[in-house]
Amino acid sequence: MVKSMKPGKQRKAHFNAPMHEKRKRVAARLQLAKPDARFAGVRTVTVRVGDIVQTTRGDHAHGGKRHGGKRNNEPLTGAVLRIDSEKGRLYIEGVKASKADNKEEAVPVHASNVVVVQLDESDRMRIAKLTGNRS
Repeated sequence: MVKSMKPGKQRKAHFNAPMHEKRKRVAARLQLAKPDARFAGVRTVTVRVGDIVQTTRGDHAHGGKRHGGKRNNEPLTGAVLRIDSEKGRLYIEGVKASKADNKEEAVPVHASNVVVVQLDESDRMRIAKLTGNRS
């Protein structure tokens, strides 16, 4: 909830927020590959390790030359390996860039540039919360 109209105060509150609030801000839109009636009213979910996400914006969405890919490729889809909630970034399986010494390095992707295409259903409490009564 925004408590001030001043952009500077909003930015300060965002960057100085406690970790449990920053973690909840790492959310992405839910667009399941196979539609599921259980999640009919759910629009966004907090991303967790194990979720399958697809890039929609940036260099990994449709190729891009920045990281050595070809243009107009298919959007990259992979599992979330790690989450940096301090910066709001996700480390996705297969998103890598080569360094100057030809070593591969993982490239972080901002959570707003992905959509969740498959949820990790190993946590029953999470699924119950998403499928419960949302009136």
